[in-house]
Amino acid sequence: MKKIVQLLALVLVMISCENDIKTNLPAFLGEKDNVLWRAKDTKVTANPGGTITINAYKDNELVTLTVPNTVGTHYLGTTNQGVNATYSFNDQQSLSYFETAIIEGPVFKLQGVTNPGTGYAALNDNIVTTTGGSGSGLTLRIQSNSSGAVTGATITSRGLGYESGDVITINGGNANAKVTVLNVSNSNGEVFIEKIEGNLYSGTFKFNAVNEQGTVVNFNKGIFYKVPIL
Repeated sequence: MKKIVQLLALVLVMISCENDIKTNLPAFLGEKDNVLWRAKDTKVTANPGGTITINAYKDNELVTLTVPNTVGTHYLGTTNQGVNATYSFNDQQSLSYFETAIIEGPVFKLQGVTNPGTGYAALNDNIVTTTGGSGSGLTLRIQSNSSGAVTGATITSRGLGYESGDVITINGGNANAKVTVLNVSNSNGEVFIEKIEGNLYSGTFKFNAVNEQGTVVNFNKGIFYKVPIL
């Protein structure tokens, strides 16, 4: 009975949140460090080169998401710093600024297998070590075919000291298969533009951004709904 009551309460909260978003347009909200964050004003601006910036304002806080002006998933914290997220807080005495910059850290996401290599047939579904890049300690579980090429790799240990764009060699086989680091744990994220309806943008977002001292701000469960381009 207790579980049923909890489930009903969760459903009611989700329905209330959805109705609130759709009746208060445009909407931009999410969780900042696990606390609800809701913008008071939001707009989209067009940039040269085919990108847009979603600007979300709340009192003395600002969140920006700069991504290609296309429907789809856009990754943050990569070597393409023209696609990024920032968070700033200005209390008139000091400015705190966080961004999805290129920094060292544990590997968060891989671009995938960038060179399949040869000689890895016997290592299918095995955990292997790696070399190369700016860090150490990254291990992977690899998938390989009967021809010995690596067809997939998942992270089993993130290691330390890596940067976006690092090219990593997979040990074993003929030591010539490679993967590339997409982003790291303290600087990463995704912006998913679900719909562009005329001049209105809707989608979801999440990111980790870092300041000069290495402090991380986390935005999660983010939603933007029918934000206009101005």
